[in-house]
Parts: sequence; structure tokens; C-alpha cells
Amino acid sequence: MSAITDLSAYRRARRGQAVGVVLWPAFLAAAAATMVFFAIFDPTKLGEDDSPPAWLADRMTGYAIGFFFFWIVAAVSSSLTACLLAPRVAAHRSGRPRGRRSSV
Repeated sequence: MSAITDLSAYRRARRGQAVGVVLWPAFLAAAAATMVFFAIFDPTKLGEDDSPPAWLADRMTGYAIGFFFFWIVAAVSSSLTACLLAPRVAAHRSGRPRGRRSSV
């Protein structure tokens, strides 16, 4: 019973670690992208339209929406990178020697 509990705790810890590995670099990339983007563009000028929504009139709302947009884009990018790296890790753990092909 203890081994099952330890295994589930290990899996939860690994899953949490994987989420952190994806979200932390995405957060840093979103922060940098937000600074660069809004150094060039003013969020209130982006919302100038015939009738912009009332919630978009505030500059801080524009910054927040931009940050979360960049965070989602960077998180998707980090997730795809993690998915592409996963098969290589699984193949390495299979016990096959690296760099050699099996003869058929």
C-alpha cells in the first residue's frame, strides 16, 4: 500500500514539475514580450475604434490582456517543445544504447 502511495505522490510531483517547467519560461517570455510590445504600441491607441468596449478604455487592462495573450502563446510554445522532447527521453530509458542501430 505504501508503494502505491509513494508512486502516486511521485507522479503528482513529476506532473507539477512538468507544469512548472512549461509555465515559468513562458511567464518570463511573456514579460519580455509585453515590455517590448508596449514600449512600441500604446494600448489605448490600439483600442481606438468607433465604439470600443468600456472595459478596454483603461490602459492597465490593455497591459493585462496583452500579457496574458503573450503568456498563452509562450505556454503553447513551451508545451510543444516539451512534447517534442518527451519521445527522446522515453527512447533513452528503454535501455537501447545510444547512437547504434539495431541490425535487422
